[in-house]
Amino acid sequence: MASKQSSKDNQEIVASLGLEQINELLGNKKKLWWLNFQTGFIRGFAGVLGAAVVIVLIGFLVTVLGGLPYIGHFLQKIAEAMQAQ
Repeated sequence: MASKQSSKDNQEIVASLGLEQINELLGNKKKLWWLNFQTGFIRGFAGVLGAAVVIVLIGFLVTVLGGLPYIGHFLQKIAEAMQAQ
């Protein structure tokens, strides 16, 4: 009798917290897999997009500030060597 009552109490708690959708999702493995796949894809895409924006901003700042002292000279030598070939 006590287990039936506690089970009923648990169901009421889940219902009061609005966790029915989570419970349904955990019961459906295909739906859970698809949701996790979509979430991972979006996070990966956002990470790549964010990194690209940061790299572009850094490149823009380097050109505006006149280049990098040591690295710029090194890259200039590489570019000259490539053009000489």
